[in-house]
Amino acid sequence: MKADALLVVATPDGRELGRVGAPKSLTAAQARLRVLQRRAARQIGPYDPATKARRAPSKGWQHTQARIGRTHARAAALRRDVLHKATTFLAQRHQVITVETLNASGMRSAGGAYKRGLNRALADAALAQIRRMLAYKTRWYGSTLVEVPRFYPSSKTCSACGRRKPNLTLADRTYACEHCEVMIDRDRNAAINLARLGDTLHTGGTGTGTGSRPAAHQTNDGRVGDGRGATQETATTPVVNAAGRETSTPHQQPLDQTGTASPQGEAA
Repeated sequence: MKADALLVVATPDGRELGRVGAPKSLTAAQARLRVLQRRAARQIGPYDPATKARRAPSKGWQHTQARIGRTHARAAALRRDVLHKATTFLAQRHQVITVETLNASGMRSAGGAYKRGLNRALADAALAQIRRMLAYKTRWYGSTLVEVPRFYPSSKTCSACGRRKPNLTLADRTYACEHCEVMIDRDRNAAINLARLGDTLHTGGTGTGTGSRPAAHQTNDGRVGDGRGATQETATTPVVNAAGRETSTPHQQPLDQTGTASPQGEAA
């Protein structure tokens, strides 16, 4: 079980616009942190385990703790940079953005030591920060944020036929529908379902027509079908270019003048 994709961007008609990989800045800093923490354990710290009393720490211990703090600060800055660029890109380029209201802290509260790596990956991804950033950036750039309840079965629902697969586990990274025999990436399937639901909620249940056509999916023989039997060659999905510069004040850009926003009703 891994948390490789931080964001998967898809439209109601089944097109995957791209993905933003998880920064994994804390994971990359683990080796350095282990060295520093072991060094600090050998130095004179503020607690004496023999007498169980506090004491004045040594200069070396204080210096090591400062290096540990700088390592954590750098990991947080790298993570924040990726999140700011990705959320700014989405808020500027899409009129409607749909996200799940995930219980990020609850996802890490249980499991014990056997899912320690997954808990660290979820914490490193900072899922709650994404929704918080999108909340104010959509107001800055004039787009709309649609929040879907956490209990909506976006991953367990087939985006081609609408059937649910209740026995889908977290280890299943490919969604294989038992009814229409569609095989699709789990995250892409969930992103399409969320985009369609957000499009419906945004338009008051009428929809805009962008989600009425079945999405293109890969069948068991390796081809891509549109949900009605027709197939086409697999196209390469472009990667989202989240480049941009974030500032402390909003730069309001009218969506009907810049041309950077998607057409009205297109959800991500």
